[in-house]
Amino acid sequence: MTDFSFYEFFAGGGMARAGLGPGWTCLFANDFDPMKVRAYADNWGDEHLVCEDVAKIAVANLPGLADLVWASFPCQDLSLAGDYKGLGRHDANEVTRSGTFWPFWRLMQDLKREGRAPPVIVLENVLGVLTSKRGADFAAIAETLAASGYCFGALVLDARWFVPQSRPRVSPWAS
Repeated sequence: MTDFSFYEFFAGGGMARAGLGPGWTCLFANDFDPMKVRAYADNWGDEHLVCEDVAKIAVANLPGLADLVWASFPCQDLSLAGDYKGLGRHDANEVTRSGTFWPFWRLMQDLKREGRAPPVIVLENVLGVLTSKRGADFAAIAETLAASGYCFGALVLDARWFVPQSRPRVSPWAS
């Protein structure tokens, strides 16, 4: 089997890594929460694992060229849990948990400037990403992907088809 490589942002316990399976090699993984990082390390080891706020990660910390970037950025502000505060604006000092999408995207732009843009990016989040700010947050993500030359789409999946819980999720992907 051909081996592919990936970066996993906002990794939690490494469920994207689990789903990708053994044909994929993790080059870099991060989360800012020490408890989640411990869970990831318990599941997968700590090689290539960085416990740091994505806003403090530099493109120099991202080794090689990844075939895929997976980012399950925080969902709180795209749902009732965060009072639907939304993504915030990347050009202002509006900081929300879900707004960590913007520093993540800065890293993707830095990779592009270095000629290391990933061919595929998967963004995973709650259904609220489609409706937050009356769709303006999803439109901002779509415009950002398109402006960077990515073709994109969105897919809604319910976790009940894979695990014993019903949890609809949205995965905008770009290539």
